[in-house]
Amino acid sequence: MANPVVHLRGSDSCLGRSLISRLIRADVKIVIPDVDYQWVEQMFSTELKYSNSQLFKSEATAIAQGHRMILLGLGPYLSDTEQSSIGVDGSETILITPGFEKIDVDTSEIDSHLIISHMIPTACDDSWCCPVIENWYNAITNNQTIASDSRPRHWWVSEMDIADSIVRILVSDQPFPSNANISGRRAWSDDQTVEEMKLLFSRTMAGKSGTFSAQHLTTPPSPIIEVEAISKVDDNEHPRPDLESIHQVLVACDGDGWRPLMPIRSALMMFLAGVMQE
Repeated sequence: MANPVVHLRGSDSCLGRSLISRLIRADVKIVIPDVDYQWVEQMFSTELKYSNSQLFKSEATAIAQGHRMILLGLGPYLSDTEQSSIGVDGSETILITPGFEKIDVDTSEIDSHLIISHMIPTACDDSWCCPVIENWYNAITNNQTIASDSRPRHWWVSEMDIADSIVRILVSDQPFPSNANISGRRAWSDDQTVEEMKLLFSRTMAGKSGTFSAQHLTTPPSPIIEVEAISKVDDNEHPRPDLESIHQVLVACDGDGWRPLMPIRSALMMFLAGVMQE
């Protein structure tokens, strides 16, 4: 199989950056908008130096048969100087949107629509930061009381697992499903998530201030939350998004299916690290 050619729009976002990082490790020709080329080349210069992947500018690399076009977020996806179409015959166009934005999708020019729900981002940008996560972070940093719920209703998943699953399909011969959801497989409550965030924020601030002590390491471990089977969708009071379509295409790609690997505590650590640098 020849190196896949992936056109990426919406690259200037936390999920876009994670996708680029993962694509660089996959021997792919990556085509990005001209306006993003310089910062992407600088940010990933070391990775590109030791990778077989290549970076191209979109205005010099037209989409062609066999290429794949990833549209991240809600657009716009084309600059004023580019062609008016986002696809050609024989190419595949995949729209990826956040689940917290309820939108009507015009499917006339896309082949697949992936809806990402309950993702813990690596930064707090407008496109991909779940409002509830942002609100909790702001409340914690301002020492405000958080009104939370003890019922499991969040199917958290890391941004890194999302990016990995998308790239696994991109480098395969499998087409993306026409419609699919991606979320985690464990149900978390507000209380459980907020406690994790408070713990990690406390450790981070103690480390920054030089007051880190043994007490910060003797806090309770992460809650034990069982993974729910892919086929179980409606058993919870707050049903999980249907993961059957994404699971089946990933099984067809490499046999592994949809199995997020990053612990939620690690995902929250990456979120805090990213948002505190902004």
